[in-house]
Formats: sequence, C-alpha cells, structure tokens
Amino acid sequence: MHLLFALLFSSQVQAATMVTETVGQVADYVTTSREVQISTAIERILFPGKGVPTSIEVLPDQAGFRTAVASVLLETVVATEAESFSVAKVNDRDVQEAVGKVEKAVAGKPYWSQLEVSPVELKRFTTRKFVSKNFLKFKTSSMTGIITDHEAEAYYEKNRVKFGNMAFESFKENIKAFLAQQQLEERLRSWFEVIKRKYKVRNFISG
Repeated sequence: MHLLFALLFSSQVQAATMVTETVGQVADYVTTSREVQISTAIERILFPGKGVPTSIEVLPDQAGFRTAVASVLLETVVATEAESFSVAKVNDRDVQEAVGKVEKAVAGKPYWSQLEVSPVELKRFTTRKFVSKNFLKFKTSSMTGIITDHEAEAYYEKNRVKFGNMAFESFKENIKAFLAQQQLEERLRSWFEVIKRKYKVRNFISG
C-alpha cells in the first residue's frame, strides 16, 4: 500500500512538473506551459476554423507547442495593452456563455481533468482572450488604409508578367485588396514589436 501511494505521488509530482514549466513572461507576469495548454484548449473550442486543430490537446513535447506559446504571449501582451488604455471591454454575458461552451466541450476529458482548471482560471483566461481579440479588431480598423488607383496601377506595372495581357481594370480591385491586406499586416507586425518591447516579452522556448 505504501509503495502504491509512493508511486502515485511520484507520478503526480512528475505531471505537475511537466505542466508548470515557465515558458515566457510579459512584464512581471509569468506564463507557464500549463497556462498555454489551458488557453490553447479554450481557443480551439471557442474559435475553431480552417487550419485550427480539432483536438484540444497540445503537449510541451509536440511540434505545435512552440507556436502555442507564442500565441499565448501575444494574446497576453495585447490584452495588457488594452487594459492600460481601458478599451476593448467585454460583455459578462458573452464570457459566461463562452465558459459554459468550454465546460460542455471538456466534460469528461482526462486531458482537461489533469490540468485541474479552476472556475476562476477558466473565466480569467476566457476573458483575456475576448479582451485581446476585441482590442485587435479595434487596432485593425484603425490601421486599415486606403489604396489609391495610382498605387494599384504601379503594382500592376511592376508585376506585368503575373497578369499577362489582361488590362489593369480587370485586376484593379483585387490588387487594391491585396495591397491593403499587405499594408495592414505590416502595420500590425510593427505594432506587435512595439508592445512586445514595451512590456519586455520573453519567450523562453523560442528559437
């Protein structure tokens, strides 16, 4: 009996060590591998989409874990910036509905049970996710620029080989949409770098 208890306790300690490894930091806030696992599961349940894995599981030894860490750190720093400006508030009802959806999706799943997620943690991580996404929408709308016909035509002329003998007018709107998206992505990347420096974001498993 004592041996069995010792073995069980040992396995629990090993599991706890695995899920509480420090993987990053945003200002004074430390992010653990366990938090990344929880946040990633919530993300996949609430925001499924093309290219998003259907499984809620992401383990520290899996290839996708590095990407998950980067995503959680970015989410954290965006939410931190949002809170500093008191913007991107979320509706409590939306959060409660989201929490309910997550609870229903993870019910009975051993992976989630092993993470021992408290109701407070689930609500906090879900709220942070909403704050981050809402603020990102706000920033995206403010960064979206207007591409002129002149800019679009300049791109067309520079890349004539891609368009063959088709006239500029046939591609104008598509080119403008492409250039606007490219411009937005560049502005977002620059902004991400600014706020990551501002909050001294550190990713301990990047590279």
